[in-house]
Amino acid sequence: MVNVTITRVAPDDSSVRIDWTVENFTPDVQLVLEYKPRDAAWESARTIAVDAAAGTYLLTGIQNGMDYELRLAALADGDHVPAESATRLVRTGPVPGIVVNYIHPDDYTYNTSGRSTASPSLVMLPDGTLLASHDVFWQGHGQNLTMVFASEDGGRTWRFRSQLHPCFWGKLFWHRGALYMLSTATEYGALLIRRSDDGGFTWSSPTEILPAGDHDSGGPHKAPVPVVEYRGRVWTAVEHGSWKLGRHDAGVVSVPADADLLDSSAWTATPFLPYDPSWPGTIRGGTKPGYLEGNVVVAPDGRLLNILRYNTHGGEPDYGRAIVLEVNTEDPAAPLTFDRVIDFEGNMSKFTIMRDPQTGTYWSLVNRVTLKDVRQRNILTLVSSNNLIDWRVEYDVLNYEENGWHEDHTKVGFQYVDWLIDGDDLLFLSRTAINGAWNYHNANHITFHRISNFRGRIGK
Repeated sequence: MVNVTITRVAPDDSSVRIDWTVENFTPDVQLVLEYKPRDAAWESARTIAVDAAAGTYLLTGIQNGMDYELRLAALADGDHVPAESATRLVRTGPVPGIVVNYIHPDDYTYNTSGRSTASPSLVMLPDGTLLASHDVFWQGHGQNLTMVFASEDGGRTWRFRSQLHPCFWGKLFWHRGALYMLSTATEYGALLIRRSDDGGFTWSSPTEILPAGDHDSGGPHKAPVPVVEYRGRVWTAVEHGSWKLGRHDAGVVSVPADADLLDSSAWTATPFLPYDPSWPGTIRGGTKPGYLEGNVVVAPDGRLLNILRYNTHGGEPDYGRAIVLEVNTEDPAAPLTFDRVIDFEGNMSKFTIMRDPQTGTYWSLVNRVTLKDVRQRNILTLVSSNNLIDWRVEYDVLNYEENGWHEDHTKVGFQYVDWLIDGDDLLFLSRTAINGAWNYHNANHITFHRISNFRGRIGK
């Protein structure tokens, strides 16, 4: 029996790219693309014959700002055979960067997990292939599906590679000749790790590192944050808690660098350190002040630090701070210790901090705030530091608050950015809300971006 699956939709200015897989296709069957405005009857749909073997088609000339339904169908002798893909919903419009994947907020194709693109993760394989992953999110849904895409031309084009289930809040990383995905099973589910030996096409069964929790009692929490090899171990930040509890306690998990990463007994977790409002430099008051989504990074003096997003909403001050904790590299099971509070742009959204191996500079892409709403995410800004303590704003990479942008900032976001350095360029992946997203938080795109000569733009 013929089976047709749409694996990717990528809308852009008056166009949409559709990718698919077909199983059990025979020469006597024709594959067609059917599309129509959302409210129109399928009898009025336009039909385009497509090459089944190509696996992709660019539909052009459709109207921006309008919802369209589309599907693939197999025809035999001019009649439908029982092989239609799920109907996908799409809205086109200009999008910054290159669309890796898209989910319309009313598209229920992946609804057991959700209907919003989230948690982008980016990695480059040794052969130069770029892999991008994202999970599928919606409040109150399963939140347990991650999709993996690949680009073999530096990010200009992308194709679907695999799906992982259960997998949420995942980070791709390369270590000792293999690709890994570190994730939770779902929101506050078990902390898992799995491996791929073929570039992300197939994956091992997951290994549990930390047991599952729940919203009531708390559980493992993470994001696509850095995974760092240092002093013979692999380190990354993980929290424990829940929004329902009103807190996330900070921790780090680590494993010997030469161990089998799929051996759960090889991993060590620190105790989870609660936020303490009496620490020097913390805000006064606030709505659920606390921290999450930490960045493990090696400081210039050789210490291993965990720099965390800081929820300052409603406090004094209500913006511009991050919290620094220190990791005990001599005793991986020892608790983290408070180091200091620092001035830091973009503290209200997840950020990734990494060190530039060429210059020693630390970089991050953050959501700079210019409005009274400190949860603003429609500006993305490059910041840098020489010491991880003193940070400076370099330049805006994306600014949709200026230049006559017409869409409300509560509907636009470039957020949860994961990035890497490729020579003189900085490559990043964004959870992007634009062109009819549910809101800035519940995004509808994952977009890829390349900042050419990113160091050379400083001061210009």
